[in-house]
Amino acid sequence: MAKDFLEKAGGFILRFRSGHYELLLFRRSEPDIPFQIPGGGVEPGETVEAALHREIWEESGLLNLPVRRKLGISERCRLKTQVTVRRHCFLLEAPSDTADTWEHIIQGTGNDAGRRVIYGWVRPPFYCPLPDNYSLFLNPIHIPELYQALENQNQLFS
Repeated sequence: MAKDFLEKAGGFILRFRSGHYELLLFRRSEPDIPFQIPGGGVEPGETVEAALHREIWEESGLLNLPVRRKLGISERCRLKTQVTVRRHCFLLEAPSDTADTWEHIIQGTGNDAGRRVIYGWVRPPFYCPLPDNYSLFLNPIHIPELYQALENQNQLFS
């Protein structure tokens, strides 16, 4: 029996400001929904990287952010549907003058279109897990530049 895969792409977006890297996260206006990174489904005939840039634009309004590297792929099987969700995760960088916070109405045709989201930048340590296995990549091994300032701070006290 052939496996069914649902391809998705997600973007960990960094900004360098005041000597530190920060991570862009958003939350929906409903307070019980966890913080997230922008991303979503790959449409038929679309490359993963094209889907990444489209989803970032639809969900944040940010355009043409350079990809620094691919962080990896996480897979998780949805037990009810027996469909495996394959998430391609990338690291991108936004300009240092990107706004500190902003509200955005999600564009596109997905089931989240029209929802209002709020964006902001955070630095480690992180106290909010990311949904959908994205937290697998939120560590010093995959994104060392995000944790560099924290490591330097810890060295001061060792």
